[in-house]
Amino acid sequence: MADLPDFMTNPNAVLNDKDHEWRYGRVPDYKKVNEAYELEKTVTHEEGSLGWLVSNLVKNWEKEMSYKLRADQIRTINPEKYEFSVNGHEFHTVEEMLKIGTYNALIGDTELYKASESNFSDSHKLFKRALRTFSWEVLEVYSGPPVVAFKWRHWGTMVGDLSVNLGDGKKLEAPATNEVVESYGITVAHVNEKFQVEKLETFYDPVDLLRQMSKNKKDGDHPGEIPASTGGKCPFLP
Repeated sequence: MADLPDFMTNPNAVLNDKDHEWRYGRVPDYKKVNEAYELEKTVTHEEGSLGWLVSNLVKNWEKEMSYKLRADQIRTINPEKYEFSVNGHEFHTVEEMLKIGTYNALIGDTELYKASESNFSDSHKLFKRALRTFSWEVLEVYSGPPVVAFKWRHWGTMVGDLSVNLGDGKKLEAPATNEVVESYGITVAHVNEKFQVEKLETFYDPVDLLRQMSKNKKDGDHPGEIPASTGGKCPFLP
């Protein structure tokens, strides 16, 4: 596998990019997340397998998209062509994603979360305070490069209270459930000959996780039962 980039063979490869510009002025610490992943994952991919390679790529992509400040220093993507969409909504650029943050870009505006009312820092603090760790794993890979389709699971144990600004003076607040909350989805990634992502399409229910996290919500915080979502509104759309 000597011809593969390091971000395909080491899930923490990009953390070695000490000379790059990182958010908060430092390389992020993934020790707790990595430990939780090893203990709680449901699938173990054999080293060298397609599932293992895809898992490493996505884990490095997440680190870069969440914590690097410059698009030209994100090694897991081709910044000149990179575009992403959620649930078939309009495609957007890497610069737009870096501006609002990964959580806001992926969740959007829903009945339980308002990306338009949250900045990068707010969104990351919300999940960091509510969840002990927030792990991610590849469950199945359906096709290999250049079009990689795969199913994934995102999960964590809710040990902190939830507080979401819904706009217009409204807030969704819910005590910790102390239970595992999880979300599932399908992603289709188009990669180039260098295994850099050029197009990313994700399909999932953006309300599912928040629905589980708001299980113990206080009466009156949000009216009625929470219906199954057909997909959150993209925060870039009018």
